[in-house]
Amino acid sequence: MGRRVKALKRLSWRPIVTAFAIWFVHFMVSWSASEIWAHQWTANAVAWGATAIALLAVALHLARVKAQHAMGGLSDWNYHFALGAVAIATVAVVFSALPSFVFLP
Repeated sequence: MGRRVKALKRLSWRPIVTAFAIWFVHFMVSWSASEIWAHQWTANAVAWGATAIALLAVALHLARVKAQHAMGGLSDWNYHFALGAVAIATVAVVFSALPSFVFLP
């Protein structure tokens, strides 16, 4: 009988970095809108739209990470770090948008 060797799962930083990149883009769009249209409804509308898009992007990213892990494409520690990054990015997106809901013009 031959020896069975377990194949190593791919290690990738992409799932972790992608979650934080989504938050970064959301933050920059919201911040830019608040600088361009200071104390105007347009800035709030842009922030709300960017928040909806960012939360949708995070949800799609989470589904992709789970599917990749189910197919055996991610190691366990990489998968758990990616889930943590998704959780942090989701909270960061919501808290980045909070001022647009609290400070209405």
